[in-house]
Amino acid sequence: MAKNKLNLTAIKYTAAGYFILIATLNLAVTVWNSKANAWQDVLILAMVSLPLLINKKWLYLGYGILLSLISLTILTAYIATYYDTASNNFLAYFVLGCFIHLFTLGCALALVYVGIYDLKKNYNGV
Repeated sequence: MAKNKLNLTAIKYTAAGYFILIATLNLAVTVWNSKANAWQDVLILAMVSLPLLINKKWLYLGYGILLSLISLTILTAYIATYYDTASNNFLAYFVLGCFIHLFTLGCALALVYVGIYDLKKNYNGV
């Protein structure tokens, strides 16, 4: 019986695609406001798309660990900033921001999963 389970390729493209989308949106905002620093965002877009271009497990693992540490730090700072101001008027924005940061952390952990996944353990000899 076949299980409805995500395959490794779908997880890889979803997680890496999310970070490429964020880098592309950042580039679009930079180009919209001022074109002076657009080369930095082009460089960031190239670095974020590197795991899909090179397709090595150690690169997914490195990017996943780095991005998960960054997103965990940003999430902690985001929560601390909210509790510092303690305003109930912005509770919906706070929850939305938490979901965005948790989704980012989930995508980073998915990249770590792609990096440590061993294809030989699911090989049935077919």
